[in-house]
Amino acid sequence: MAKKSAPEAQLLTMPELAAYLHLDEATVSKLVTAGKIPSLQVDRQWRFKRASIDAWIEEQLVGDDENFADVPDGMKLPLEDLVPDQAIIPGLRSKNPMAVVEELAARAYTNGWLLDKPWFVGAVVERESLSSTAMEGGVAFLHTRAKDKGKIGRPFVIVGRSWEGINFGAPDGNPTYLFFLLGLKYDRLHLPILGRLARALRNPATIAKLRSLSSPDQVRALLLKEDANVRLNLGPQQEHSAFKPKLDRTLRLRAIRRLQTQRVADSLPEPPPKPRKRAAKKAAKK
Repeated sequence: MAKKSAPEAQLLTMPELAAYLHLDEATVSKLVTAGKIPSLQVDRQWRFKRASIDAWIEEQLVGDDENFADVPDGMKLPLEDLVPDQAIIPGLRSKNPMAVVEELAARAYTNGWLLDKPWFVGAVVERESLSSTAMEGGVAFLHTRAKDKGKIGRPFVIVGRSWEGINFGAPDGNPTYLFFLLGLKYDRLHLPILGRLARALRNPATIAKLRSLSSPDQVRALLLKEDANVRLNLGPQQEHSAFKPKLDRTLRLRAIRRLQTQRVADSLPEPPPKPRKRAAKKAAKK
């Protein structure tokens, strides 16, 4: 039994992996389904080897010709560095998914942040063909599977808003109104920034405000405010606690079984009352 418990202890569940990567579980599930994260199935459940995840993160962070120390930390990089005023498109003209990708990429290319627009558009469309990045609530986080730093001038996030909404394959079947195009250049930026944006837009009230604000400045200010709140809530102590695994499933099952056993024992009927009744009748006759 000891030999089996050692490797099992190194396997992460989907919720544990989400906490480890600082992402919500839905985002991690999409990455796993797309084959982005190394995984295996145990009893038809996704499991992840901690060593494989660490190796995957390390090899995806930067290329051989880059200095790891030169790449900014995605958990600390201010969102204002990725979303300048020119990155906000308050009224998208596009009416279909392909046009949305083209319009967002064109804004990045015009500003000199994107060096190879045809490659980038093709890579985003390829990623979308696997599964839509649209989330419930009217938000989509568009990105590529492969990071090619030579074709991206600088990390960026383009924010586009559609007043009427576009059918983008969201799980709830509703239109998507807010589009975030991520050209983050490095995976070390991609996962943390994606997680931060997902958390910042978790509140439906925030999405409603972003859909109603009139100017790009207001949209940007609200995004920066919500992201600042996310970063504040992910302080060192909370980040550390996120790595603590939840109560082991086996231990929880054992505890439940013990409780069930105790309940069964407590619910066992008392000795049959018939002898007592007969004794009472005899006592009455006497």
